[in-house]
Amino acid sequence: MSDYLYACGQLVTFTAKRFIGPAWTGAFVITKLLPSGGEEPRYEIKSTGDTYSRAARESDLTARFDVSQATDL
Repeated sequence: MSDYLYACGQLVTFTAKRFIGPAWTGAFVITKLLPSGGEEPRYEIKSTGDTYSRAARESDLTARFDVSQATDL
């Protein structure tokens, strides 16, 4: 079983990849850890304002830092 790099509630950037570079990028939040099935970890993610969620591989995500969440500022 793979270890998950991201946690539920964490803000991430999802970059959909195509054959020739990224297709589009957007801000999402991790809503659920999905079973990997022996491959890389997968996550259920949702964008603010969307009524649906989608699945993403860990390699399609990067962590985001939201200044409004910082407590030391």
